[in-house]
Amino acid sequence: MSITPGYKEKKKFIMVATRRPEDTPSTDYIANGASPVAIQTSGLSVEPLVTEQINRELDNGADGGEPVIHINEMIKITAPFELTGSGDAAAPTAFAKMLQLAGRDINTDVAGEVSHNRITTASQEIDGCVYFYWEGMYHKAFACKATLTRSGTTGDRLMCSAEVTGVYGGTLAGTPPTPDFGNFQKPLPMGELNTSFNIDGQALNLYQYEVADNATIEYDEGTEQKRIFIDNWSEEAKWVIEAPELGTFDPFAILLSNVEVPFGFTHGIAAGEVWEESSTGAQFLTVKPTAEKGKKCWEITARVIKGHDAVLKTR
Repeated sequence: MSITPGYKEKKKFIMVATRRPEDTPSTDYIANGASPVAIQTSGLSVEPLVTEQINRELDNGADGGEPVIHINEMIKITAPFELTGSGDAAAPTAFAKMLQLAGRDINTDVAGEVSHNRITTASQEIDGCVYFYWEGMYHKAFACKATLTRSGTTGDRLMCSAEVTGVYGGTLAGTPPTPDFGNFQKPLPMGELNTSFNIDGQALNLYQYEVADNATIEYDEGTEQKRIFIDNWSEEAKWVIEAPELGTFDPFAILLSNVEVPFGFTHGIAAGEVWEESSTGAQFLTVKPTAEKGKKCWEITARVIKGHDAVLKTR
């Protein structure tokens, strides 16, 4: 009898557990008792095992291929998920642990909202353990960190793509945890009813929205442990807006004056369904003309300046 599994496996999912105070860093937190949360993704993909190779170049008098040693065994996972509220304005979302992997906290100090602020002290960052089902097998990744890209267009879902990097932990033996997606909320389409956007306090007719962390994630291995860490980040945005009267909003004047301007994006109306993103200081990089269904538009790119890191919030 053949031992091959047969048809291509379509089932895919990912589960995340973040490090607790009692956990040894860069280990299997789920096996150690941490409760994993299933992330409801839409288009999960995996870049197979990424390693560096040491070419041994042996002096043995023979010709032919040289043996290698594989090191720095990383795996990269792209996990897109829908951005929504949690269903409860005062409670974190079902995907909040993924935001923690990207170097953000979970703050519930203000009643009726949950904010996620950039952590700027490396010792306060939280890594995670990831179990994922891919190509018919359960795999593990340790010491995981992520970089996020939030994006959406009118008439479609608002999404976040998390690019997760971790130390490959092998395949999973035994029975894995059962994923539960019950806490994920139904997304709202971007558009006039659910979405608003402003730059420097001026409301604008938005067609496309994107803000990327652009985090640099590094692998580090010493004699004590292997780690993945966020070395730096530089958030950059792209917005496509309908061109207003220049007397109302002049993007060229903003660009040439080299000023930093605030922006705010809100998606959702009712308590428990709202997602917000804002910054107090973004600098325009480019402004160029484009069109949206025959309408004159501006495509604006901007960089969030250090000290003004975007705040993510649900309420």
